[in-house]
Amino acid sequence: MNKIIRILGIVTLVACMTTGVEAQEKRKEKPGFLKQAFRDMKESAKRQREIDRANFKAQKMETKAFYQEQKAKRNPEVRKGIQEQEYRKQMAEAKARQEAAQKRIEKAKNK
Repeated sequence: MNKIIRILGIVTLVACMTTGVEAQEKRKEKPGFLKQAFRDMKESAKRQREIDRANFKAQKMETKAFYQEQKAKRNPEVRKGIQEQEYRKQMAEAKARQEAAQKRIEKAKNK
């Protein structure tokens, strides 16, 4: 991952250098243009590295959380509790559908 970031940094640097040189040739009145461009690129690279580190850490923590959840599900008592919750949820949905259907039947009979 670090190699990819370095390669992308070098490619960006080369691309910006050519753009910077062309811009400086067009604007002779600003002698510090390249210096400012390199300073901006350096700051941008630092920020991107911080973002990459944070994303990597978040992904690592999400993976660990998923592993712990799966590990907990292997416990028979936890698995029974999860299955019981799912059963109750499905039963509640089925009863709600039955009640809605019963109301529709009664409404149709009254017409």
